[in-house]
Amino acid sequence: MAVDLQALYTKLIHLMLDTIFVVDEHNQIVFISDACESLLGYRADEMIGTLITHYMPPDDLASTQDSIHWVMNGQPHINYRNRYLRKEGGIVHILWSARWYEEE
Repeated sequence: MAVDLQALYTKLIHLMLDTIFVVDEHNQIVFISDACESLLGYRADEMIGTLITHYMPPDDLASTQDSIHWVMNGQPHINYRNRYLRKEGGIVHILWSARWYEEE
């Protein structure tokens, strides 16, 4: 029996408890896994098309922008910590990793 790996891959991403963001070269969110709703309180359809930096406290923007530039210049960033704003107004501390794939 053949397995549709593409369909399976998408289902597996949404089963994960970790939130996965895919962001384009303009910091615009193009994909979010289902776990985002429990982490930040937003559904994917509320966040897709918006800037990832919109969900960060102003005090964290400079250091996070530095990290974004680091990643977009081909340097994977592992174990970066910053804060994100929850929909209801609270703050969540996140430990994240990122890689940039220019061709995708």
